[in-house]
Amino acid sequence: MIKTEKEIELLSSARHEYLNDLQLIKGYLFLKKPEKAEKIIGRVTEKLHHQARLARLHIPECAVYLMDYGWSSHEFSLSYEVVGPDRDLSFYDEELTTVYQELFGIIEQYASPIADNTVRVVFNTESPLRIQIYFDGVVTDVKAAEKQLNKQEMNHSFQWVEHYLINNESNENVRWIMCLSIK
Repeated sequence: MIKTEKEIELLSSARHEYLNDLQLIKGYLFLKKPEKAEKIIGRVTEKLHHQARLARLHIPECAVYLMDYGWSSHEFSLSYEVVGPDRDLSFYDEELTTVYQELFGIIEQYASPIADNTVRVVFNTESPLRIQIYFDGVVTDVKAAEKQLNKQEMNHSFQWVEHYLINNESNENVRWIMCLSIK
């Protein structure tokens, strides 16, 4: 029963997002701004393409987590993409979900609630298999965030290839780049 309720909630979130996009398209067409409507259509098409590619990685728990997270309100907006050939990552499904839950928890903790923060997840399915996570935005405590990330234990399937914060001293914006390699 609980599973069905979660599925209905996910479908409702997806429907809400796409109805908002349709409303924007209708509004731009009404205002006789077809170029802006085309831009929204392109963005929606790209999102749907990435959702389909994510589904073809055979990681249903992780895919649902990422899609649901992207449809929900958080301290950052989430996008994801798959680069490279389709792969069967079903062996890593549960572990990937846990990694994202922990990383997003850290980002949520330190991302400024009044900034336009973004996280982009890239599954690079070429060999070696890598996952990049890019945060762009404002971090409230850079040193504490970096310390928290350094304490993050990776399980036996993943290893950090690199992670670092680039802090622009002229303002509070940072770029946080994290790259995981799948063994």
